[in-house]
Amino acid sequence: MPVLDTGLLYNREKRRTASLSISVMNRGRQGARAAVQLYTASPAGSAQGKAGHETGFGRMQTESLATVQLSPAGRDRSMYFVSRDVLLEAVYGIRVTVSGLAAGEVAATLAELDEKGGVIAQHRLRLLPAGTDDILHAYIANHTQHSLTVLQTDTNARVAAIPLPAGSSPRRLSFTPDGREVYVTCQGDKTVRIVDTLSHEVCGELTFPQEAVPLAVAVSPVGARAYVTTVIRDYVAVFDTDARSLIKLIAMPAGSDPASVAVSPDGKRVYCCLINRGTIAVIDAETLGVSVTIKLPFGAKPSAVAMSPDGTRAFVTDVYHDRIYCIQTASHAVAAVIQLEIDSDPQQLVVTPDGALAYVACRGSDEIVAVNLVRNEILTKIELPQGSNASDIAVTADGLKLYVTILTFGYVAVIEVASQLPIAILPTGSFPSGVAVSPILLQG
Repeated sequence: MPVLDTGLLYNREKRRTASLSISVMNRGRQGARAAVQLYTASPAGSAQGKAGHETGFGRMQTESLATVQLSPAGRDRSMYFVSRDVLLEAVYGIRVTVSGLAAGEVAATLAELDEKGGVIAQHRLRLLPAGTDDILHAYIANHTQHSLTVLQTDTNARVAAIPLPAGSSPRRLSFTPDGREVYVTCQGDKTVRIVDTLSHEVCGELTFPQEAVPLAVAVSPVGARAYVTTVIRDYVAVFDTDARSLIKLIAMPAGSDPASVAVSPDGKRVYCCLINRGTIAVIDAETLGVSVTIKLPFGAKPSAVAMSPDGTRAFVTDVYHDRIYCIQTASHAVAAVIQLEIDSDPQQLVVTPDGALAYVACRGSDEIVAVNLVRNEILTKIELPQGSNASDIAVTADGLKLYVTILTFGYVAVIEVASQLPIAILPTGSFPSGVAVSPILLQG
C-alpha cells in the first residue's frame, strides 16, 4: 500500500501561502483508491505572532481531505483535485495513501498558492520507503463476550482486546473511509460505539429512540454520514459522523426488518435489505427518502447487500431461495441470478477491491463460495469445519486475504485469495459475529 508524502513544509512570512491545491492522478490500467490527508504541527508553548518553526512544535494533527475511487487512466474520474486553506498554518504536509490494483501507478502533486491564487511553489509527492501494512487491522465483534478483538492483518498477531460494557452485545462494524474510526452496533444496550483505531479505545457513542435496536451499520465513503438499520422499530437511522448526532430516522414498512445496508461509492444512494418484504429499499442520500423499491422474486428474503467498486452493480444474498442477485443500479433491474446449493443459507458477502470476485459466507453448507462476477457464476467453494456457522466476512484493502468469523468455535479463519485456501485460524472471543478490515489507515 504505497504512501506518497510532501514532508513537512514551512509557511513563508513573505508571500505567505494561503491555500494548497492537491491533484491525484491514476496512470494505470486498473482502478485505485486514494485517501488524501493534511497534517499540521501545533506550536508548543509559543507566544502568539511567532512562527512555529522558531519556537518548536507540539503534537501533530491530521485531517482527512478526501477518500476517492480513481478510474483507470484515460477514463472519467481518473484524476481528482482538492484544495485547503492554510493561511493560518505555520507548517503543514500532504500525505496520500493508495490501495488497489493500480496503487503503484498513482501520482500526486501539490501547489502552494498565495491569496490571489498565484503559484508560490509546486511539489511532487515522494514515495515513502515504509508501507502501512503493520497498522492495518481487522476488528472482530465478540457478541457474547461484549468485546472487540483487534488483529494485525500483516502478521495476524493480536494487537488489542477492547472491553465494552457488560450486556452491550456488539454485532456489526464499519470503518470510516480514512480508517481512523470504526462504528460498532451494540444490540444489548441499543447503541453504536465509536472506536479510535489509533488508540483502540471507545471515543464516542450514538443512541437510538426507545425500542429501536441497531443491527447493521455502513459509513458512507463520501461525506460524514453513517447509516444504521434497526429492528423492533423499523428504521434506517442516519447520523452525522462529524457532529455524532442523529440527522433523521427513515421509516421502513412495519415488520419489514431492515437488515444489511450498503452505500454506493459516490455516497449518493443507500441500499437496504428489507428481509421480510423481499425488497431492496434505495434511499436518496440527499433527500433522505426512499426513491426506489426493488422487488425481488416471490418469497425472497434478502439478508445482505454489497456494492461493486464502480457502483454499477449491487449484489444481494437471498436466504430463502439460496441465491445471489446481481442488480444493475442504473435500471434497478435484476441482471443475473446465481443459484447456490439448497439450504446453503447465504449470510454476508463481500466484493473484492478489483470487482472481479464476490465471497459469500454460507452458514448452512459451512463453506465460503467464491463467485466470478464477470461471468456471474460460481468459481470455487472453500470448505469450513462442520457446524462453523460463518457469520461475517471481510476482505483486505489489497484484496489478498479474507477474514471470516466462525461463530460456533470462537475464531476467525483467514483465507488467501490467490490459493483459495485457509492460511490461519485466529482465536477471538465468544461468538464472533462481525468483522471489518481497515480500508486505508492514515497515521496521526
